[in-house]
Amino acid sequence: MRTTVKIALEMAQAVAQLDGYQNGGATPTPYKYDGATRIAIAAARRKLRLIAEDYQTARNAALVEASGGSGELPPISNVMTPDERRKVIAMHMAFDRADKELLAAEVEVDVATLPAASFNLDDNPIPPTVLDLLGPFIEL
Repeated sequence: MRTTVKIALEMAQAVAQLDGYQNGGATPTPYKYDGATRIAIAAARRKLRLIAEDYQTARNAALVEASGGSGELPPISNVMTPDERRKVIAMHMAFDRADKELLAAEVEVDVATLPAASFNLDDNPIPPTVLDLLGPFIEL
């Protein structure tokens, strides 16, 4: 499926939460899936992690570029001269613009969709917010 980097990152975040849930104890309670669903989730997690790593590499390069090579944006401070302040604000804006472009870029997400029934929602209390972030991973 073709989607934006932002949606792929959201899917990666959601897939990472499909292991289990806190049920009042010290150790998480694992969700119950059949074997094929667990394999599909693991494959999706691996592929989405690669997209997240590529995004992070590109984001770090954009930060280095926007910061003039330092890799760190200086904080905006009221004790700066107006010229210093304008320069630092411009650096922050350049990085923000580059990051938004990276997030809006299209990427091919090669993950198999899973039917909603695979998530065994009657037995697995997967929160709606996680289901929402899974988006195109769930076949309705």
